[in-house]
Amino acid sequence: MTSARFKYNSNLAKGSGLVNETLTLIEFYENGESKSEFITRCISHNVLNKSTEHRTKDIINLVFFDRYWRDNENVVQYLKLLREAGLSLDALKSLMFIYTARANQVLFDFVLELRKEKHSKKVTRETSKAFLLRAISDGLAPGWSDSMITRVSSYLVSCLNDFDLLDNEGFLKWNLPDSRVCNFFLHELHFKGYSDEKMAHDELWILLGLDFYQLIKEIERISFKGLIIFQYSGEILKIGWTFKTMQEYIDHECR
Repeated sequence: MTSARFKYNSNLAKGSGLVNETLTLIEFYENGESKSEFITRCISHNVLNKSTEHRTKDIINLVFFDRYWRDNENVVQYLKLLREAGLSLDALKSLMFIYTARANQVLFDFVLELRKEKHSKKVTRETSKAFLLRAISDGLAPGWSDSMITRVSSYLVSCLNDFDLLDNEGFLKWNLPDSRVCNFFLHELHFKGYSDEKMAHDELWILLGLDFYQLIKEIERISFKGLIIFQYSGEILKIGWTFKTMQEYIDHECR
């Protein structure tokens, strides 16, 4: 088990993007059930086809819960409602990517570095391995064995492929995210207590491929729909919020 004194751990090696499994679990989820009830139903219905009971428990406990269902933060219910309301698979993958990166700081920082450098080379296992070796040298990760470094570096690249962040030649994509993805995270950060300024400078926007001024333009476009009131003077950002809770916002999105 990785010591808490290190910023990075090897949890990503327990599953990369696991997009199909996550979609299956989101669809199978029933609103209001507890974690133990959910696991029991998943096992009894063999919801992850061909997975052993042990593997099913590992996927749910070590991957699914860690990313989307932490204490006092059950994101699964929101993803399920949005998916049922017609949110595209590409948009859902963007949401899943951010939650996966938040749960795995090594993925978060790897993509952040690529975005900030506007990486123009192919993203390969050697790219991710070099990142991990620097992290170990800087004391951000433990002194992993060569085999563990290879595993984690492989899963970093696999995650980018799983979430469609790489093109067919292995270069990082720069497509702007779906407007509903931006709107979701605007409201999520707001209801977590972020100020408007702090929210606009959160690094998740960089992960999604947005710089500050692109984000400002996106917030303005969202305001045209009447969901928020937008004011930006060039220095100060102020947003008037229509909804009082995240659930109220989700209910509106799913009407």
